[in-house]
Amino acid sequence: MSDRALLLGLFFSNEDNLVYENIKYSHEISKENVDQLKILSFKFLGPVFLAAADLEKEQWKIEAIESSLSLQKNTQYDVIQSFFGLNSVIQTEKGVTNLFTFIGSSYTEDIKMIQAELEQYIHPSIIEDRYINKASTKQVKDDLIIKSELNRGINLIEYSLGAARKMYWEEQTKYSCIGVIERFFTTEVTNSYLYTYGKSTIEPYLDSIPSFYIMSILPNYYENLINETLKVFEKKGIYSNIRQIRLSSGQKKVLYLEEYLIINNQKRSYGAILIPTDSKEKNCESSAYFKKKLREVLDSNKVLEDVLASIDPRFDLKKWGANSEQELNEIKFILDKKQ
Repeated sequence: MSDRALLLGLFFSNEDNLVYENIKYSHEISKENVDQLKILSFKFLGPVFLAAADLEKEQWKIEAIESSLSLQKNTQYDVIQSFFGLNSVIQTEKGVTNLFTFIGSSYTEDIKMIQAELEQYIHPSIIEDRYINKASTKQVKDDLIIKSELNRGINLIEYSLGAARKMYWEEQTKYSCIGVIERFFTTEVTNSYLYTYGKSTIEPYLDSIPSFYIMSILPNYYENLINETLKVFEKKGIYSNIRQIRLSSGQKKVLYLEEYLIINNQKRSYGAILIPTDSKEKNCESSAYFKKKLREVLDSNKVLEDVLASIDPRFDLKKWGANSEQELNEIKFILDKKQ
């Protein structure tokens, strides 16, 4: 494995949710950790099949997770510049297939190019080869085809790594912020809280996200999973900080952006739940605006409630805890429940 990628995994799930994996690593690791690597595929792919809290809602999928990485002092470490996960989904007449990759790289990678490789080449190639095989008189076992394609796919991804991230022109999307997640970290515990509009005001927006229940869980889930991945790969002195999570369901999109600050080994972060909106709506801004607002709380010690009011006066000051099953169920059955 080259030094372009220090961590690299490619996972495929078929229409029956059977999971296949191909994982590379840059040096020998313990047998125990090799066994743990195989479990990572299920953990990364698990939330990809997002079923909304209300089963009558459509299914949401995670498109991308991106994390920045912090270095602990006085430790030996490999330099990893970026860590991200990308998911490709293809709907066939037989069901949904997913192709997911996670990459820990010593470069700031061109994520869009890798996403295009997943969606336009690797994933369709797996499906096409399986289809051709089933039409052949000399059929090969499905798992052999998938494993062969995953091997080719992971080599293609690795070969493309190390290129500088390109600047892409995109139409400036305007967003509404319908929620903010506050997280506090110590060596022993993480506390999470959700802020959003009042119950009656937020109800029309509930169809625009999977649920506040799910949005409250995802940042902790993926941050912990990335840290677990770093540990299994025996990368010491490095820990993750979620930067963004992208979700979609058909034409609906959700962008979760997070900013953090670490002082005296204690970390504080704020994340904004954003949905694309008509630029004629009040309180809609670019994603850069909301990142700036989150930094104001962290860097300028501005009062969170004042910043929330400046983002959108409809924000309620009620603090929804997301730290226990009971608190999460309150979000699920009270905040997410329509009248």
